[in-house]
Amino acid sequence: MRGLSSTQLLPLLLGGAIAAAGWMQGLAWKREAGSAEKVDSVEVVALQQQVDQLTRENETLRSLAQGGGEFSVPPELVARVEAQLGLSFVSSPVVHRLAGEELRDRVKASLEARYGEGGLEDRQKAYQMIGWLGQEDNLVGQLAALRAVGARAWFNEVTGEGWVTDRFQIANVPDQASLLRVLARILLDQHFPMAKGPLRDDEVRARDALHTGVAAGVEAKFFQDNARAIGFMPMKQDTEAQQLLLSLPPFIQGLSSFLGIEGKTYADQLLLKSRDTLIGALRQPQQRSSDVMFLFEREEVDRRVALPETPGEVVAEDSGGALGLRLWLEPLGDVQAARDLAEAWVHDYWRLFATDDRTHHVVWCIELRDEKSTEQALQSFCALGSAIADVPEDLVPGQAVKTAGGSWLRVERTGKTSLRWTHASIEAVMRVIR
Repeated sequence: MRGLSSTQLLPLLLGGAIAAAGWMQGLAWKREAGSAEKVDSVEVVALQQQVDQLTRENETLRSLAQGGGEFSVPPELVARVEAQLGLSFVSSPVVHRLAGEELRDRVKASLEARYGEGGLEDRQKAYQMIGWLGQEDNLVGQLAALRAVGARAWFNEVTGEGWVTDRFQIANVPDQASLLRVLARILLDQHFPMAKGPLRDDEVRARDALHTGVAAGVEAKFFQDNARAIGFMPMKQDTEAQQLLLSLPPFIQGLSSFLGIEGKTYADQLLLKSRDTLIGALRQPQQRSSDVMFLFEREEVDRRVALPETPGEVVAEDSGGALGLRLWLEPLGDVQAARDLAEAWVHDYWRLFATDDRTHHVVWCIELRDEKSTEQALQSFCALGSAIADVPEDLVPGQAVKTAGGSWLRVERTGKTSLRWTHASIEAVMRVIR
């Protein structure tokens, strides 16, 4: 269906959803009527998942089909971005209009498309079992809200296009600045698109931080030039967006800060060396968040974690990176200690898996630089583990504890510089993973 428009795809997807729903209803009738033909519950679950996926795709395409037309980008803004970055647009930047209340749904659709079918749902389960998110958190909803609330302009990483809301006023300097930021992202995406194939989250975050940082620099330069031209310019704070950010879990806040603040610092440092240095980094972006977080030269240690054998089906695997480790440790309250341990990060990998009883479990392995850092991290893991498990005492390394929610949690040191976090829905899984 590659060549079909969104309006052509809508009826096809609707038809598929209706057909799948019909199959499910027919199966239910057969079971209720006591038919000799037994229907496996797994088949019903699979059909329900198909209907859910078709419904999401239908909502996505309907959202895309309801755009408010294209926005005419002022040529002087295009020229400004090209001159500042020393690059030319490969094709004219495409920017659309839409109603402000529709932006969150469009951002959500873009996120779901970027991570693939079930990608964000799987991450949410893993993040909750690791402890990055709470049980009431909604990953896609919170990420979408973070990008949409109060926004006048937005860059779609999937399509490489920009969007402005009906609140956008081209005569306003802040709105022009937000459009310049989007134009910079479009220009960078045209010249340095995302690599093909599966990418680790840590690699994607490092690249996004660089692109976001460069675009933030373009926006900041525009504000500086206008401040010099018209004198003091009071800036209206977007209290709605600020209040939302403060209400989000620390992990989501940390991701936002990494992209918007640390990404800009990293991009600025590259540009201070030379524009060629910045272009070289864009052409061959760093593959780890640690390279963005720590601007000085660090001792490189080439060690990789080895995930243990796990029962059941592997649902998802990925890496949190040094950023993930830092954001996981920061709730303990010592930000500097969390940063120091993140600096000692060498490698990590987590796996979300499901057993035959349809329960999910996660194992997260971390490799650190030296034994001292590993011992310090182990103490922090045991302390934070007790908070996540909601038990009064710090966890004892190697001993599984039952959490207040009924699951099982264990922290253990598996080597001189290796730690493992195992969170299982049932105790039997803990006995298997050794």
